[in-house]
Amino acid sequence: MCLLIFSLGLFLPPAADGAAGSETQDVVAEGKAGLGEDTTLAQARALSLNDARRAAVERASGIMVRGASVVYNSQIISDIVSAFSKGLIVQEELLSDGVRTEEGQVVYVSRIRARVKPLNPEARKDIRIIRAEVSRVDSHSSPSHPVFQDNDEIRIQITAEGDLNMNIFSVSQDGRVVRLLPNPFVKQNAIPSRKEFIFPDDALRNAGFKLRVHAPANLSRAYETIIVIATKEKTDFLPGKKKDATLSDLMGELSRMDQSSWTDTVIGYEVRR
Repeated sequence: MCLLIFSLGLFLPPAADGAAGSETQDVVAEGKAGLGEDTTLAQARALSLNDARRAAVERASGIMVRGASVVYNSQIISDIVSAFSKGLIVQEELLSDGVRTEEGQVVYVSRIRARVKPLNPEARKDIRIIRAEVSRVDSHSSPSHPVFQDNDEIRIQITAEGDLNMNIFSVSQDGRVVRLLPNPFVKQNAIPSRKEFIFPDDALRNAGFKLRVHAPANLSRAYETIIVIATKEKTDFLPGKKKDATLSDLMGELSRMDQSSWTDTVIGYEVRR
């Protein structure tokens, strides 16, 4: 799996009419990512795009998106942000991107035009995801700073407040979405409130259903994210879309749902070859 990360970076002031909970707004936002010794051009481009997406949500909602840093060996691996909780990008256009030098540092800069639907953070008080972690299947505890080796088998552990249906997605660095759950082999059933949900569980693994992480063939490491959307009712996200679904497609579907009917979280980790 090669998924998506959101990184903290450039903060653009909110638009004058950017009130949370309002209708969709068209905004232009810019994101940046530095090019270092361990950063490929493709990684920098993905980071700058995600930074621009975060900035677009901030500008439309008027709320600063806060990230949770994943730290390993005293270094920030990535800043994972659940932008879904502040706003949804329902349409996106890349205006420009490329490398430039700023104050002696080489940076990749992406500029996008995004249609954003700000969300009301007070709309989902009765449901929430209490805990969401990813770990190796042979580990008895989930690491606080998850770093995996290529081809490691992983599992996802989730505990939520409320009887909720779990929808799990992986997202590539260019915004392509793959639905992991539900799938043709695993049906969606509501998980009782505060009961731990493990995917895949031992029964699925014994039947041959396993999740393994892989770094891209041309990279020595990859930063990855899993998105969990928990819904009150069974929901068929991205029907008919298997290979060409995008993050904007998923956000667009969420934007048409009652905000009180779903909640979300993201889980970030690194894969090393």
